[in-house]
Formats: sequence, structure tokens, C-alpha cells
Amino acid sequence: MDIFVQQLVNSLSVASVTILIGIGITLIFGLAGIVNFAHGEFLMVGGMATWFMVGTGMNFFVALVLAGLLVGALGFAAERCLFRFTLNRPMNGFIMSIGLSVILQHAVIRVFNEFQKSITDPVGLVWTIGGVDIIAMRAIVVAITAVIVAITYFGISRSRYGMALRASVSDRDTAELMGIPVRRYVTGVFIYGSLLAGIGGALMISLFPITPFTGSVIIIRGFAVSLIGGLGNVGGAVVGGLVLGLVDGLSAGYGYPEWTDAYSLVVMILILVLRPQGLLGGTLGPKAS
Repeated sequence: MDIFVQQLVNSLSVASVTILIGIGITLIFGLAGIVNFAHGEFLMVGGMATWFMVGTGMNFFVALVLAGLLVGALGFAAERCLFRFTLNRPMNGFIMSIGLSVILQHAVIRVFNEFQKSITDPVGLVWTIGGVDIIAMRAIVVAITAVIVAITYFGISRSRYGMALRASVSDRDTAELMGIPVRRYVTGVFIYGSLLAGIGGALMISLFPITPFTGSVIIIRGFAVSLIGGLGNVGGAVVGGLVLGLVDGLSAGYGYPEWTDAYSLVVMILILVLRPQGLLGGTLGPKAS
């Protein structure tokens, strides 16, 4: 039992990073209808930026904030220069995002080389509770993710911005006729989703080494999280992340750890076969006009 709890606690911190990228994917898809394959590279850039800043002697948590802002700015540039012109042609946006992911990979390799990067544990504490060792940094990762999820949920469900955002998702044309600046909201969602990816990258490198190719791996889990919960549903991204966390814990403790990703994708496929809209249901995204 202790082994299972230990693996589950460890998997929860990994799931937290996946939840952050899943929220970004689902927000961008929900409003813009674009499946941004480069979102994983945004996370990787955030992790690399954190590694660089921590290497200069900067405090990790300061670097985390700056990495989020940096990747948020990257998302702003990508939306303004690329994705803004594909809102009515989502497939073009998807293909473009694949190209962007390759460009970002090679840019990082050019600047930092292709070898893995890591940092020392920013906190360096371990708590033992009931025979289970809890690394303090892992608990902090979960706590930061929980705060971000709460802020995102409140912002979407309770604020005026969130009401306008949901109206834009439901019917973009009607929202524009009512005076809602839909394109501005698309930009805002890209910035916020990218900021979350940057924070996710910073949190990830505090747990594991990363390489320029990490984004290509994590994006698959991000899509799995979004699809399991319901693409376009923020709450679904959280549920999807927790489901994958449970699968990770079970496979690491009682199965074949090297098959963890395969188990996760099998669970995703089974859920989509039985419930195509995801566990909580999703949106088909805005209609192209």
C-alpha cells in the first residue's frame, strides 16, 4: 500500500504539469479552434529559460515568473504573426503549429545544444508522512497548479471577462455583433495559455531533466488530458490530468513502468470509444466563417 501511495504522490506532481499544458490547449482550442501542436515547445522553452536563469544565480521562483512572462510574450507573437491569419482555417493553423514546433526545437538546439538540462532541487526538503516520503518541491508543484486552476476556473465562470469569453466560444458572430472584441479575446487566451506552458516548463525542470525534444513528448500527454476530460472544457483538463496521474501511479507500482505512456494512451482510447465527448463533455470549437 505504501508503494502505491508513494507512486501516486509522485505521479500527482507530474500530472500537475500536464494539467497546466492541457488547460492551455483546451482554452486555445475552445476559442480559436486551433489545435496548437507547438504548445509543448512553449513548455520546453519555459524550462530552458528557467535553467538558464537559475544557472546565473537567480532564485528559482523568480525565474519561474519570468519564464511564464517570456513564454506568454512568445504566445503573443505567435498569435499576432501566425495564428491570427488561420482562425477561419483551423487545419492551416494546426499544420503551421507543427512547423513552429520544429523551428523552436532547432532554435533551442542552436542556442543551448541538444543535451538534457537540469537544476538542483530548489527547496531541498523531504517530508515523511505515514511512511511515505514527500519531496517538498513536488508538493509545491501541486499547490501552484491548484492555485492556477482555481484562478482560471473563477476567471472563466464568474468574471465578466469569462462571460464574454464563453459567449465568444458559443457563437463568435453573435458575440461580435454584441460588441465583444473576439479577436482581442483570442489574443488574450493565447497569451494566458502560453504563460501557463512557461510556468509548466519551469515546474517540470524542477522535477526532471528536459531536452529540446521534451515538448514533443509532453504535448501527447497534454492532448490526452484534454481529450479524456473533454476538449474545450477546463474542468475536463483537470479531471483528465488526475486520471492519467492515477494510471501512472498504478503502472509504476504494479505494472511495467516503461509502458506508462502506452497505458495512458490506452485509457484515453477506451474513454473516447465509450464516451467520444470526453468525461465532462467538450466543445467542438468555434465554427469557421
